[in-house]
Amino acid sequence: MSRKRTGLLALLGAAAGAFAFYKYKNMSQEEKQQLKDRVSDTGRKIKDKVGEVENTLTDKYDQLKKKGKDEYDQLKNKGKDELNDVTS
Repeated sequence: MSRKRTGLLALLGAAAGAFAFYKYKNMSQEEKQQLKDRVSDTGRKIKDKVGEVENTLTDKYDQLKKKGKDEYDQLKNKGKDELNDVTS
């Protein structure tokens, strides 16, 4: 069953590619330029969005890192204080 499905998907993919090639070959120069412009614009938007997501993730990582360090320092100081209370 899985091989049949994979073969069918490959055949559909090849057919879609052939159809896209045929449509592109029959486009006018203006249509080809519009298509190229749309693809370039979409690529730029994706690149910009990836940059935004990267910046957001970096900020969140830095916040969590700082919060973890602060909590570690608080626990370390609390442990030292309790140790001093016990030994005093």
